[in-house]
This record gives sequence, C-alpha cells and structure tokens, in this order.
Amino acid sequence: MPRSQDPSLPELPALQPTWLAVVRAYHLCDQVLTRRLADLGLKTSEHEVLVNLLLYPGSTQQQLGAHLFAAKSVVSSLVTKLEARGLLERAADANDARIWRLHLTRTGHQLARRALAVQIEVVTAMGEGSNAADNARLVATLDRVSAILQAMP
Repeated sequence: MPRSQDPSLPELPALQPTWLAVVRAYHLCDQVLTRRLADLGLKTSEHEVLVNLLLYPGSTQQQLGAHLFAAKSVVSSLVTKLEARGLLERAADANDARIWRLHLTRTGHQLARRALAVQIEVVTAMGEGSNAADNARLVATLDRVSAILQAMP
C-alpha cells in the first residue's frame, strides 16, 4: 500500500519497522498462547498465575503482582477466581498472620505443569534459528528499550 504523499505528515522514525516487528511478534505470541491455553480451559492471565506459583510456591499476592506486572486488584480477582475453581489456596504466613501465601492445589499443580509445557513449546519455537548470541543481543536491546520507556513520564 503506498504511503500518503501529504507533506504535512511527520516523517516516521527510522525505528518504525523495528517497533512494528516487536508489536507483531508480541501479538502473534499472544494469539498462539491464547489458542493453546484455551484447550486447557485457561486464559493467558490465569496461566501466568498458575505457572508463577508452580515456579515460586508460597508467593504473596504482592510478589505475584510484581512477576505479572499487574495491579493489586487484578491479581486479587485472578486469585479469587482460581481459588474458587480449586486450583490454588491461601495459607497464613507462619511468621506474619497479615500475609497470605499462595499455593497450588494438586489439581492446580497438574494444570500448571501442562500450561508450562505449552509455554515452553511456544518459547522454544520462537527461538528456532537463533543462537545464544542472538538471544543475548535481543535481551540486551529490549532491556535497554524497557528502561527508556520506564523512565518516560
């Protein structure tokens, strides 16, 4: 499709194709994960909670929120829904009764392992054709970009 010839339009930055490539890859990854997780009866956000509790059992809701990059209210809602489905449970912290630790139930553990397998399959496929040096450069670049974006008002 030809670009508009309107001279009043600003020039696009040289990084425009890079930005579009990152956005496209993110959306495609999200679409693939969403489809595959739906086969397990999970939404992507639920998958994130379950897998994080599989990897970090006994996390608090605050710790979970930091891992998920999610607001407290979002995490609280997800935890409540997953608890109602019998996939996780809250237990009082042994040293501080004000803190609730989150643990997967047996059913939650089994589902989290299946969800993690889906994640591993997708991430592995994403890396096909890349080597460790490619991956390291990509991580360094995206970390730098993230730091710039976080510093923006």
